[in-house]
Amino acid sequence: MPTLLEHSSKLKVTVTLSPDLVREIDAIVGDAKGGSRSQLVEEALRRWLQDQARKELERQTEAYYRSLSAAERKEDRQWTRAAARSAKRLWDE
Repeated sequence: MPTLLEHSSKLKVTVTLSPDLVREIDAIVGDAKGGSRSQLVEEALRRWLQDQARKELERQTEAYYRSLSAAERKEDRQWTRAAARSAKRLWDE
């Protein structure tokens, strides 16, 4: 059975915003040629979601490095130095 998403490239949702926020959105949209509230909100949400994904990746990366044993951290530093030397040689060519 086809879903709503298969029939439409966009879904309509309703949100409730404070009047001051709507005024700010309208001012921004009014300055942009061909822009709309929907476009602005969609772009803002996409950027927010990307930021959340970046923060989660940073959290996971930090958790990984904090979980390393002393021996694993030493090996990681050795690999880092080797990679830096290799990159320097390539860049100096």
